[in-house]
Amino acid sequence: MQQCRLMLSTLRGSEEKHQRQHASSETLLREREDLENENEKEGDTEDDETLSDSWRYNRRNLALQIVLGAWMIISVCCVFYIIFKLISEVDKRQHVFPPSDTSIDTDSNTPKFTDMKLQLIIPSYAPHFNQLLEMLHSMACLITDINTIDIALIVSSTNEVLTLNSLLAASNAEICGSTFLSYNVTPHSYQLVYPRKMTVYNLYGMLPPEIQKETDPRETGNLVGRYGKYKYQSMKKLAAAAYLDYDYAMLLDSEGLVIRPVAFMEMINAWKQNPVIWKELAQPGSPRRHEWIAHINEACAWTLGRNMENFGMGVSYWEGYTWILEKEIVMDMVNSPSRLDPVTGFFSRLLAAQYDIFEIAMYKMHIAARKMEQSSNNSTLYTKYQVLDMEEALYDYGLGKAYKRIPSNDPVIAQEFPYMILEEPQQDLLVAFMKEYKVFFLYFHPRYVGLIAPWVMQSFMQKAPLAMTVSGATGMRDKVIPDGNGSWNMTYV
Repeated sequence: MQQCRLMLSTLRGSEEKHQRQHASSETLLREREDLENENEKEGDTEDDETLSDSWRYNRRNLALQIVLGAWMIISVCCVFYIIFKLISEVDKRQHVFPPSDTSIDTDSNTPKFTDMKLQLIIPSYAPHFNQLLEMLHSMACLITDINTIDIALIVSSTNEVLTLNSLLAASNAEICGSTFLSYNVTPHSYQLVYPRKMTVYNLYGMLPPEIQKETDPRETGNLVGRYGKYKYQSMKKLAAAAYLDYDYAMLLDSEGLVIRPVAFMEMINAWKQNPVIWKELAQPGSPRRHEWIAHINEACAWTLGRNMENFGMGVSYWEGYTWILEKEIVMDMVNSPSRLDPVTGFFSRLLAAQYDIFEIAMYKMHIAARKMEQSSNNSTLYTKYQVLDMEEALYDYGLGKAYKRIPSNDPVIAQEFPYMILEEPQQDLLVAFMKEYKVFFLYFHPRYVGLIAPWVMQSFMQKAPLAMTVSGATGMRDKVIPDGNGSWNMTYV
């Protein structure tokens, strides 16, 4: 019995001990789980705090980088702006401007004549330099395609080359600005003082070798004393015309003025569609006959190896002031041997002529002669030209009354052309004549400004296709042009 009790007691003790051990294990497990949970919570909290600190750090770095980048961009822009302003100021003072896209035209509807090479040939000498500068300034401001045109300024000596270049570089000349002669200036001309594409030439370098032998490289003025100013001026223009590279060239005296916006390429293109050579008949005994002009025509004919019987006695080719040359015709003229003196060169014959020479009259005479002598095999180089009598054309157009306004004893109709403006009832007809025959250039003597009533002159200026006065612009700039612009639109065709 005692053994039974002992065994039962032992079993109970073992069971209680086992229960206590199991309870202790469960308690220990719960405590461990609680501790792990607490550790996980603490780890999560620490991770959250670490991520938050890292995000704030990265955000500060990003903001700092953005600020630094913006500051660098602003700094670079400021540096470029300062450099650009400095260059602009230097260029403006020296009148040297950066190259621009010369194909840009202010009117998108204006045709581009990129295949045509145009050259302006302007002879001058020191007493006319101030007038030349005024004309060049008007070209820079009002010729809308001036950046596509080469300009050759022909002077007589190395001293004149230096003097003219110095005047062109003077720092006190004004830019075109936004307006000139009351017209708006195109954006590409706004900062111009003079045209960009200009070269000053000493005549000596353009002369053929046989003429160079007669003069000095530093000064060709001795030829004036030997041969006279008209032969010298003609040689100056034609030597340049033979020397330079172009398709079409315009001869201009240095006393002219561009009086309204004009596209020279468009003007030349319109002219060459139907070019006209003007002549006038002044028989001996005619009140319009002037012996000096008759002698000039005789001298031109002789230089070409011809005589006036080939053209008709009393015919003069002086008429007209639109002096446009074709390079191919110029070279044909200067390279063709004379029938009267086949061993002597063109320029030597020019200087040896008995009377004065007027180069444009000789050029027109050459075209007229080629048209007469070449019948079956004549090329379009000459056949495209018309040779018209100025007086007959005016009468045929119905401008007889206007023509009679010209003094009867004046030998050159074109020189006194503005007299026809006085016949106010025929003004529209006169303007139509000028448009049809491409009369873009007139000679305005200062006396015309006082001769023609202001409202009549202004009405004419508004309607006529007049681009330039070739000489004698005194008084027009202040008294005529400001009130005579507005309706003319640069369209020739």
